[in-house]
Amino acid sequence: MKRRIVTLGAAAALLAGCVSQGPFPSLAPRPAEMADWTEEPVRTAPTVADDEALGTRIAALLAGAREGRREFEADLAAAEQAAARAGGEGSDSWIEAQQALSRLEASRGRTMQAAEELHRIRLARAEVPTSPADLEALDAAIEAAAAIAAGQQERIDRLSR
Repeated sequence: MKRRIVTLGAAAALLAGCVSQGPFPSLAPRPAEMADWTEEPVRTAPTVADDEALGTRIAALLAGAREGRREFEADLAAAEQAAARAGGEGSDSWIEAQQALSRLEASRGRTMQAAEELHRIRLARAEVPTSPADLEALDAAIEAAAAIAAGQQERIDRLSR
């Protein structure tokens, strides 16, 4: 037991020699530690210029949706006449009406493709910086194409009954 105390005493004496004798740093909080970090810093979004190519693409797709509406309108009258003449299921007139409805559905293709492409662009633009004006134009075009497609679907549903 005595040997342990002597060994511990010697170790303590050796360690005491390793301690510096100069001034010690203050344990008081530093200025950065006293700052209020509870409030989020204000971050501004980077300014992004309008993308002329995107604007051109949006305009072309919207024009395509509108052209699809014109094609649909051209086939609508024939489909309405065929539906009005349609006889019982399986009859020749019923088959003609079904074919007219199929042509009417096909004439929606251009509108539907434009609407889908506008949605794809919007999804892709969520990943890259885009100007607010471009996003607004894209959203307006999506809304317009969706309105055209919804009107077409409403007419097809009406004729299908």
